[in-house]
Amino acid sequence: MNRICPRCKKVYSYSLKECPNGCIKKIRAESNRIYDRCQRENQDFYNSKEWKRLRESCRNKFSELCLWSLYKHKRVRKGSLVHHIVPLSEDKSKGLVLTNLVYLSDEAHREIHKLYETDQVETIKEIKEFIKIWEVEYGGGGI
Repeated sequence: MNRICPRCKKVYSYSLKECPNGCIKKIRAESNRIYDRCQRENQDFYNSKEWKRLRESCRNKFSELCLWSLYKHKRVRKGSLVHHIVPLSEDKSKGLVLTNLVYLSDEAHREIHKLYETDQVETIKEIKEFIKIWEVEYGGGGI
């Protein structure tokens, strides 16, 4: 059995999970660009120099590793984004506080937001606990 890629119309085997031309990644990238340009809340905040510097500091602090995957799932994964532990929608004053940030992979970020829907307080406690463990193990400065 074969599949047809909806983007490039290439025919490929069902044994492959996605189009060999990498169309899924291209579709995601386009979607993210459109979201960032048109729908993202707090655009001014995320485009500020202060945020970009702080994001880089957070990335370095956690050595580009996803903390959630490391301690929750016992897997080493490279992170890709910075997550506000207490969301900006709840407390904008914590937006530029390094202790309110954690570096995560995209999958972990989605998982955490799903957990926020059921029990945000418990999830926040768990994230902060992982940060404390990281700081004890690596002195808070990364590997």
